Amino acid sequence: MRTLPLVGLMLLAACGPQGPFPLEPVPNAIVPAPTLTVTPKPGPFNGTVTLTIASDQKSTVFWSSDGSDPRTTSRGRTEADAPATLTLDKTTSLKIFASNGGKDSELFEGTWVRAGGPVGSISGTVVFGAFCANKEIGIGRNGNIKKLGKAPMMAGTFPFTYEGLQSGTHRLTAYCDRNGDGNLTPFLDFNGDTVNVALDLTDPFKASAEGVKVFVGASGTGLGTLRGTIILPKPPPLQNLSMSVLPADALMGGLDPQVLLQQLQNGYRIFTTPMDTEYPYVVTDLQPGRVLPVPSLIGFGGGGIAINLLANPLSPTLIEADKETVKDFAFGPVTLSGNITVASASAPTGGLAFGIVAARIVSIQDGVQAILMPVLFTRDPMTMDARSTYSGAALKANQTVTLRVFTNAAGANPITDALTWVVNPFSSTPGHATVNVTNVDATRDIVIP
Repeated sequence: MRTLPLVGLMLLAACGPQGPFPLEPVPNAIVPAPTLTVTPKPGPFNGTVTLTIASDQKSTVFWSSDGSDPRTTSRGRTEADAPATLTLDKTTSLKIFASNGGKDSELFEGTWVRAGGPVGSISGTVVFGAFCANKEIGIGRNGNIKKLGKAPMMAGTFPFTYEGLQSGTHRLTAYCDRNGDGNLTPFLDFNGDTVNVALDLTDPFKASAEGVKVFVGASGTGLGTLRGTIILPKPPPLQNLSMSVLPADALMGGLDPQVLLQQLQNGYRIFTTPMDTEYPYVVTDLQPGRVLPVPSLIGFGGGGIAINLLANPLSPTLIEADKETVKDFAFGPVTLSGNITVASASAPTGGLAFGIVAARIVSIQDGVQAILMPVLFTRDPMTMDARSTYSGAALKANQTVTLRVFTNAAGANPITDALTWVVNPFSSTPGHATVNVTNVDATRDIVIP
């Protein structure tokens, strides 16, 4: 006998003579609106941030970043299946919602603020001028120097980036290889001003620094640059070059001698060598206007600081904003030396007797060459005359040199007295001696009665 399956028996039992009972209808399932989540939450970020836009059910997410409502307009709107990712690299305000095709989530609004670059990073550019063209460029951080590459023939910029830095002050200095030896050595190669950058890794807005500009041989916006070459036919031993930029009237009585002396000593410094005769220089961040460039040879003589300077107070140089002004200078090949005798009536009295032998060459076309040669005097025990020797190098050839001796007699200050005399081409005080030099070394003794 065939038997009915268990399911069939159950159906028969449920049926009477009227047939099966009618089934109750099942109500439609209630589908809720999707719930939207966006991580990370709005707020500051460093470098870039990647958002994850998710929904608790299968949905399409829509967003806009132009301020429009993505629920009411498709213009400027982006859509993607949830979960979607979006990477931001700048401050961005978003409006976002999710839709399951029938119902929409609430509108989510938020702004992610770019606080800076990656945490612990400093980035920017080294700005170099024509002075550093075709030279190796580098940047130093707290004394550690790394090369950026060789500069082209024109002024420009090199990008740089430091990463993985800690909180604290980071001192940045740009360099260029002045002597062409392939190395970047402080004090030997040229460097710009130091830029201090402070990082605080606990603060998103101070955890990095971007757009930092470090200058080498170049000036900031609105300022001017003075550059050129100084020629030394015979570099004198134990003396180095200094380039000072003085007010236009500095040598016309517009600057105190002590201030002038200090500015001459604190100019842009260049180390000289016995082999090199051409020395490039650059002075940056100058205010626009007329200035007086003064190259000097500075060293030590027998009794103190020796100075040999060139200047043309009748022809100041114009500095223009955002431009480079080129000004070249040339010292001469002649050395002038001799003996000094100061008669007892004019000689210094007391313990230390010292003075300055000042030499001055004046030319309407070239301006002034002035030399201060410090000397120490010894006293002749028989005559009580003061005696010494002097020597000055790098005088221009084929010129008339006027010499005058200044001593500390009667409490005088020979340094400022000599400086006042040599830089004033219209001084009426006569010299103690005059010598016409050619292009060979000369000797001239000076006797002061």
